[in-house]
Amino acid sequence: MKERMIDQIMNKDIKIKGIDFKVVDFAFIGCLFIFAFVIRMNLFPIESADYYGFLQKWMFEIRENGGFWSLGMEISNYTSPYMYIMTILSYISTNDLYALKLVSVLFEYIGAIAIFLIVYEITKSKRRAILGMAALLLSPTVILDGAYWCQCDMIYTCFLLYSFYYFLKDNSNKSMIFFAISFAFKLQSLFLLPFYMIMWLKRKTILLRHLLWVPVIYVASAVPAWIAGRDLKNVLSVYFSQSGYYPWGTLQYPNIYALIGEAMPDMRHAEEVSGAGLYMTVILLGCIAYYFYTKNVMLTEDVMVTLALFTVAITVYSLPHMHDRYGFFIDLLAIVYSMYKGKRLPVACGFILVSLLTFMPYLIGVTIVPIQYLAIGQLALIVYVGCDLYKQVSEYTLTIQ
Repeated sequence: MKERMIDQIMNKDIKIKGIDFKVVDFAFIGCLFIFAFVIRMNLFPIESADYYGFLQKWMFEIRENGGFWSLGMEISNYTSPYMYIMTILSYISTNDLYALKLVSVLFEYIGAIAIFLIVYEITKSKRRAILGMAALLLSPTVILDGAYWCQCDMIYTCFLLYSFYYFLKDNSNKSMIFFAISFAFKLQSLFLLPFYMIMWLKRKTILLRHLLWVPVIYVASAVPAWIAGRDLKNVLSVYFSQSGYYPWGTLQYPNIYALIGEAMPDMRHAEEVSGAGLYMTVILLGCIAYYFYTKNVMLTEDVMVTLALFTVAITVYSLPHMHDRYGFFIDLLAIVYSMYKGKRLPVACGFILVSLLTFMPYLIGVTIVPIQYLAIGQLALIVYVGCDLYKQVSEYTLTIQ
């Protein structure tokens, strides 16, 4: 049978950076990008409480206080890099709501490319890598966070994804540079640090000297605000001041504190429970680090992806003061985890569903599932990933002769 012209065109080979694509791959990616953007555009007019209560006012104050020179004032509780973005937008945007959301959407697309690179690196499957990219762009939590909520969680997680990619590429220097940039945007980048510390203990990729990029880039990110007139100590200590904003065990995130009644707005024993929870987290992560350090395990891509997901999920689940959006990076790692083996897809869907239901009380004022049940569901997902990790470690443990 004679091949149709459309089939001839769609099956033409295109090689980019050593990866063999076909025209049909780019046709699909193009359609994916277009329709993913159309979905988001329909949500752009929505003004969330965070935009109305905070972001809109910050943009007004930036303009009222001279644009760049407003950086010398303490307008928000965000770190300087995001305020630089807002300042730039104040000069070029005519619609602040759309402009702020477009920034988040831009990083969603950049993050989707990171997912493609990560999945291709661990599976060598172009099809799975493209599907991973689609999973990110079509994830309800990703769509809601930026295009609906007007939040910027995709910015710091985007840099975390590239940090993880370069870790898998065995490039410690680039991995830590991207990790440091992520840290300059959000303190929550530290959720990935326990995994990197375990990899350092196992002498896998991470070199301790490259962690110096974290303070270097963090201090460098504060320089423009300092030049504009803000006290340097004040700029650098923003994370310390943030820690006092949320005294509750959990700010509506379904973790262990939701199970013991330390969720917002209740404050039975906030200070005592928070202190105990911090040490509990350190002990849990220490046990995982001890287990891996004493195991002569082959660090396959599957083991490392599973360990990264497990440690990040454990950290968020056991640390106090977690916000309802702090499971965002867990969802992205779960997508990577599911792309390695298709049977894990329900696990990724489970994590995303928990996050989605966690968003609802704030976004629409309706509690669909009580937070205690979500906390149990999240724990069940973490246990599943932990059991899977244990099986992999048992399978890939090397016997020293």
